[in-house]
Amino acid sequence: MAKVLVIEDEESVRFNMLELLEAEGFDAMGASGGYQGIEIALKSHPDLILCDIMMADLDGYGVLAQLRTRPETAMIPLIFVTAKTARADLRQGMQLGADDYLTKPFTQRELLEAVNVRIARHHQVNRLQEQVQALQRINLLKDDLISSVSHDMRTPLMNMKLAIEMLQLKPDSTQREHYLEILRTECSRETELVENLLELQQLEDRGERLQLEAIDPSVFSQALIHRFQLRARGAMQQLSLRSAPSLPVLHSNPQKLERLLAELLNNACKYTAEGGKIELSMAVVGDAPKSGDANRLLFQVRNSAQIPAEALPQLFNKFYRVPDGDRRKQGGSGLGLALVHRLTRVLQGRITVNSEAGWTVFSVELPLRPTLS
Repeated sequence: MAKVLVIEDEESVRFNMLELLEAEGFDAMGASGGYQGIEIALKSHPDLILCDIMMADLDGYGVLAQLRTRPETAMIPLIFVTAKTARADLRQGMQLGADDYLTKPFTQRELLEAVNVRIARHHQVNRLQEQVQALQRINLLKDDLISSVSHDMRTPLMNMKLAIEMLQLKPDSTQREHYLEILRTECSRETELVENLLELQQLEDRGERLQLEAIDPSVFSQALIHRFQLRARGAMQQLSLRSAPSLPVLHSNPQKLERLLAELLNNACKYTAEGGKIELSMAVVGDAPKSGDANRLLFQVRNSAQIPAEALPQLFNKFYRVPDGDRRKQGGSGLGLALVHRLTRVLQGRITVNSEAGWTVFSVELPLRPTLS
């Protein structure tokens, strides 16, 4: 319901205008003078103002001038309602920013036509402004994305270039294996960045139907943990799997679930020190899981490392890295957890993170049987 403010010091005229507007379904408000009208406009932010010119306390020109200086009322359309028809008077109002004139006496049809036209234009302008603001936000995100991707791709490329140059200068050097390892590491880093970017873009662009399969959580998780055992042993980390007995069948997408949990385990391996612990656990959750009313499966990835509290709210943002993290050592793209967050949403689940007392826990709850849209 559009709001219309009528500023008119002649009571009978104001009453008639309000009555006509309310009969047409408008939320009509009245003010008996210029200053009262400004006060109501600042509080109510009407969609349109109908304002008399000749008023005792503050004339219509003064009302319009004050409204146009306030950011919150500057864009509200205003129609002058007046018996003054001199060209100079009309020009003065238009120069101040009036949108239209209604000359007294006017008919009901003239009033409603003027009101409807101006409100429609006002709403159209608002929609266009919202679209412009949305495009500006998209451009800022695009610029940020390009900047972040360029930086993240440039670093490994520079390292690869230097390693190649050193191999060319000293092909038989005892450090040959060292430079080859740099090439392997940075190539993997570049591949990870590109793959994560592509997968994130695909997840955000597609509205595809979720393909579900029946999954045995215990068998699925054991196979996943096996993939990380060698890596964990090489880093002197303790990797374990803990599972509640008799887990129910999970209906989910195995490829997306595997990517989600693998990314969490990969993140845990990166940021767990030598001798640290990493654990993947599973349990059923719901209103009364012991009585058979469970409807969700909880996956938790715990590792013996702590994330600063101030970093937690930004953890799932694209390209965000924990300020204290050793970026050069870990070589992360800053996209892994953003991908995890998006995959969780696609699987109709929810994810939370908690970090305290030297431990970080990522908790992912997934429905045992998601709804198919």
